[in-house]
Amino acid sequence: MAVGAPVPIRESVGAAMRFVRANWRFIGFVSAIGAAAATLVAGLALAVPQLSLLTGIASAGVQAFVYAALVAAFLFGASAARGRVVTDGMRVWGAMLVVGFFLFLFFLVVTIPVMMVLAAGPMAPYLTDLQSAGADEEAVLGVMTRFMEENPGPVLALTLFYAALWLLLTSRLYLSAPASVDQGRVLTFETWKWTKGATWRIVAARLWLLAPANIFVGALGHLVGRGVGMDTLNPASAAAAVSSNPIGFLAYVAVTSFLTFALYAALEAGLSAYLYRGLKPAAAQT
Repeated sequence: MAVGAPVPIRESVGAAMRFVRANWRFIGFVSAIGAAAATLVAGLALAVPQLSLLTGIASAGVQAFVYAALVAAFLFGASAARGRVVTDGMRVWGAMLVVGFFLFLFFLVVTIPVMMVLAAGPMAPYLTDLQSAGADEEAVLGVMTRFMEENPGPVLALTLFYAALWLLLTSRLYLSAPASVDQGRVLTFETWKWTKGATWRIVAARLWLLAPANIFVGALGHLVGRGVGMDTLNPASAAAAVSSNPIGFLAYVAVTSFLTFALYAALEAGLSAYLYRGLKPAAAQT
């Protein structure tokens, strides 16, 4: 893709798939290390629940380092990526924190009017039950579960609304990670204007490539979870399995983390790096 040219959806998807096919050994190596690190973090979270905030940040850090290594492999080659892991990982981690904080604030603001509309509409009959539940988490969860089961239409519309917003915003900032790796500094909102006019094509490429990958990885994860006695589609069952079979849960984390890194993150890294090469302005080339 030429710099500044419109995003070719099929070509972008093909470039990501070719990257994974050509670098499967390096991707497997990085994914295995990332899965081991993710499992250690999960084990620490189980052993010391008081450190949940720190382990959550550390878990995001593991994802950032793996993603940075995969992006660097696309931009500079697998051999060069090995010597850049620490610096690139820190930059991508910083970019993830900035973008994550922005998304948190944005959706927090959006949720206020959404909750007002829900309270005045489909949730109105459930407000009394929610007030009666008070601080009882199980009772609140029961009321919300009943609301979702009895109102599939509004729940689906709300889910699609938030998913569309998330997809659009993250597509506008989709070049943050490869730009941070390539330019050697944390770049986030500086890349916003680079995707102007290409957002819908980026969304289409992501859906074409990553939606099937996400479904496939999710299905494999569900099978792995059932193998250790955990139903990933049932939050209550998953929580019970964590407490009753911590070893099985850690095995689940190890396997699913590897699958996610190798089968999903690698494709996304290839796609974002390829789009970055074509969409970055000439002034940003070094």
